[in-house]
Amino acid sequence: MGLVRIFLPLPRAAAKLAPERGAPLLGAALSYCVTPSRAGLRSPSPERRLAWAEEAVAVYRATADADGLSRALALRAHALLLSGRFEEACAAADAVPGEASAAPAAFAADVRAQALAGLGRAEEALPVARAGVAAYRGLPAPDRRDRALGSLPGALRTYGMLLAAVGRSEESVAVYEECAALLAAMSLRELAHVDLVRPQVLAELVGVLRALGRYEDALGVGPEAREALRGPLAWTAPEIVLPLRVRLLIDLARCHTAVGDPAEAGACAAAAVAEARKPHGAGELAPALDCLADVLGELGRTDKESVTRRELAELRDP
Repeated sequence: MGLVRIFLPLPRAAAKLAPERGAPLLGAALSYCVTPSRAGLRSPSPERRLAWAEEAVAVYRATADADGLSRALALRAHALLLSGRFEEACAAADAVPGEASAAPAAFAADVRAQALAGLGRAEEALPVARAGVAAYRGLPAPDRRDRALGSLPGALRTYGMLLAAVGRSEESVAVYEECAALLAAMSLRELAHVDLVRPQVLAELVGVLRALGRYEDALGVGPEAREALRGPLAWTAPEIVLPLRVRLLIDLARCHTAVGDPAEAGACAAAAVAEARKPHGAGELAPALDCLADVLGELGRTDKESVTRRELAELRDP
């Protein structure tokens, strides 16, 4: 993928010199650049990804390749989602033709569900996510190009997240567990295309189990979730992995407290604060400090608890 980005000037030149042959080549190269990076490769910035997606759409509009245009439109919607432009992502997902091949249409549904969730419209997003899951279930084995357009595990993760958001926690657990089972059955090659889904699913499953009061079950998933958040993902997608790791550690700390293990709760809470002090974890520092203060109180370490609560108060009211 990195080489394709480096040599983009070549298909751009070919598209200018011989549009009939060069334009499809450029469109394919741009679409390849926009797709999520494989495990171990750092993703381009959302802005750069969106610029490539816009260019791919423009290139394909000038060709007769309707399938290529559908993919480019779906990837543009995803790029807008990653940029946090949720309203535009919804509109872009709706722009994917209804007669598009199945994979772009399924991907567009998943993107639209996530964008609606980003707008705080979880109830509205739920049937969209359910439709996305159904669309992926109906897909044949994906070809090389379709593997870049989401996956059934990814759509299940979106659906499980939304079920939890609207308070349907037991259903959410069932969806997350189905997704985790699918991921566990995948080969390393297949997992390379959904490398972020597994840690998200496992960490979010811990959170839902904790919310249900199923503390022992949550702690049973905890080691696998922590392991999934280690390795190259922490380098390639720190903006996703680090906040997820902090929230997981907080959930585990709360679960250890609930089952009467304050020492282990303290270790998890301290690790959560340490992770949250890193740049990409800063947004989770307040709940991490709150958790640590509670655990320190449980342990009777009142001096350290007071220091932690003072820092938390300063953080919330600078």
